[in-house]
Amino acid sequence: MKLLSGLLDLFFPPRRVCPLCGAPEDPAGICGRCREAISFFRREPFCSMCGRFFQQTPGVRAGPQRDGERLCRDCAREGRFFQLSRAAGPYEGFLKGAVLRLKYTGKRELAGHLAELMFQSAALNQYYISAQLITPVPLSLERSRRRGFNQSELLAFELARRMRLDMLAVLRKTRETSPQTGLGRYGRGENLVGAFGLTDPVSVRGKAVLLVDDVVTTGNTLNNASETLIRGGAATVVCIAAAAGRTLPHSPCGDILIPNRG
Repeated sequence: MKLLSGLLDLFFPPRRVCPLCGAPEDPAGICGRCREAISFFRREPFCSMCGRFFQQTPGVRAGPQRDGERLCRDCAREGRFFQLSRAAGPYEGFLKGAVLRLKYTGKRELAGHLAELMFQSAALNQYYISAQLITPVPLSLERSRRRGFNQSELLAFELARRMRLDMLAVLRKTRETSPQTGLGRYGRGENLVGAFGLTDPVSVRGKAVLLVDDVVTTGNTLNNASETLIRGGAATVVCIAAAAGRTLPHSPCGDILIPNRG
């Protein structure tokens, strides 16, 4: 069968397309249009804590300032157990499509392409350079059984290869939780309280941990998983995802600025 497939590819080469959007591929793999969009993503204003991108609201200024960066309204109101989180781009367009194909149609080869974008978005950030261990956000056993894989673990594995770090799945789901999609802000937070446990506390003790997820919506999943890691002995936690949602900046009567975190 493999021989036949190879012969067919020889005489009828498969159409090469961009792995992210499906457009005709160029020599670099990812098409020029996607590369241009990714370059634009890196200039978009985002929350310097959770990494979500700001909505462009008329009359509301957002984005990096000269002496610091802007917090979103959620991060300004609530404490976070992680130091910061970053994403390759906003959860929309071709990036959203790529994440959904990885997650729901089993296109596992997309994990490598998405991990490369994640790596590029954090490659020069001191908080990520100092990471000693990479771990993914876990799925419940039932959800993992139905899907056949954990997309966050695939991304973590590919990212670990690029960063030359160990990837250990040290977190576990202690109970089944409702899907975060469709829950309100309060419901999302309550849904995940106490939902994570550690399989091997010794492996994270005193370590700078990089936590990987596919999408950041409110940041509650990352925050609860980070709390488990910190209470289990991790020195610090930083997070990274393939994509992040949009949110509003915190600007009640002025800007809240915090030191530039890259």
